[in-house]
Amino acid sequence: MLSKEFNLSTLRALELFAPLTDTELEFLRPQLAVRSVSIGDVLMEAGTPGDELYILLVGEVKVIQGFRTPLETVVATLQPIAVFGEMALLTGELRSATVVATEPSRFMILRRDGLESVLLTYPSVCLTLLR
Repeated sequence: MLSKEFNLSTLRALELFAPLTDTELEFLRPQLAVRSVSIGDVLMEAGTPGDELYILLVGEVKVIQGFRTPLETVVATLQPIAVFGEMALLTGELRSATVVATEPSRFMILRRDGLESVLLTYPSVCLTLLR
């Protein structure tokens, strides 16, 4: 569960959640968690199921194709307040890239079961997330 430091104003400052009503945000907030990682930690791997959406709060991550192969390519470097992992979460497809922390980082995470709980109660949130 998300700590009280993430009040409605804080959540609304994130572009992803800005259009949501106070009622929707209050319902969503307990579904969010915070996770910290170290340099080199792998957050998600290409070809695996996508059960989480991440919002980078602090730090930096690299999005990599062909991780640990001769064809390894960094396709993006993400800074705070980047959102990633949403496509696999929303579509059910496998992750398309590997994401690795390049410095100590902190994330807000929304898991699939939490998102489903919100969508069952507030279906309009789905349209907001897809925009």
